[in-house]
Amino acid sequence: MNRGILLILSGYLIWGFFPIYWSLLNHVEPAEILAHRIIWSIPILLLFVGLKSSWRSNVRSVLGNKGELLLLLVTGVLISINWGTYILAVSLGRVIEGSMGYFLSPMLNILGGFIFFKERVSRLQKYAIGSATVGSLYYVVSVDVFPWFGLVLAFSFASYGLMRKGMKSSAVPGLLLETVLLLPITVFFVVWMVSNTQISFLAVDRSTDVLLFLAGIVTVVPLVLFTSGARLLPMTTAGILSFINPTLQFLVGYYYFSEPFNTDQFIGFVGIWLGLLLYCYSLMKKT
Repeated sequence: MNRGILLILSGYLIWGFFPIYWSLLNHVEPAEILAHRIIWSIPILLLFVGLKSSWRSNVRSVLGNKGELLLLLVTGVLISINWGTYILAVSLGRVIEGSMGYFLSPMLNILGGFIFFKERVSRLQKYAIGSATVGSLYYVVSVDVFPWFGLVLAFSFASYGLMRKGMKSSAVPGLLLETVLLLPITVFFVVWMVSNTQISFLAVDRSTDVLLFLAGIVTVVPLVLFTSGARLLPMTTAGILSFINPTLQFLVGYYYFSEPFNTDQFIGFVGIWLGLLLYCYSLMKKT
């Protein structure tokens, strides 16, 4: 198998099975899981960045750029919203809805690229956006509970991607700086939690402690695998493979967690899936 495909598939497989990992921590408050995810990501990111000279030089160049650091603080907030929302969605049994958000993100990226970067949008991509929009609207108006998890995930992830697109920091060094910038807020929040509520870390059992500590590894490793694989593959291939992640999350929600999935939800998803098929076809036509 092509090395790039193997790397990127490994990253997507880890992301795809995220719901199972976070469900093992359902007895822990989602806010505490998010705090550990940020804190324990930093030493892992420092290790990876330290091993690669180009990443080290990228960090050094960004540290002297106040404007870039301010943008990284904003993107750090966006990605933490995305992480926290997904953890909460899993804890409340709304994995399928969460997968909808990641299915929608590529469509929002196309739309954002057209609005903010004046990128050309082909006719097929316009149809893709239209189909996904109709499917999403049908989903929103037909379900009993407003799917805010899916929409927050879609918009936060797409906004993060659009902002990062125009920035100087690359993916892994950028994430290191984002988490470092968020660290003071995170530590303050942890101190507040310790003084006002009962936290789970070092208070429940050893398996909980290990899972919370490993939150840093499971956050960073798939990103490194994806970044390394994407550099070796055409963007067309990487773009099409990106749908493995939400597809796996959907299947995990439906088959592993046995979440309900009625006809109205299916119709909404059909519109989104059709949009994704049109998007993939538009990518293949470019090659």
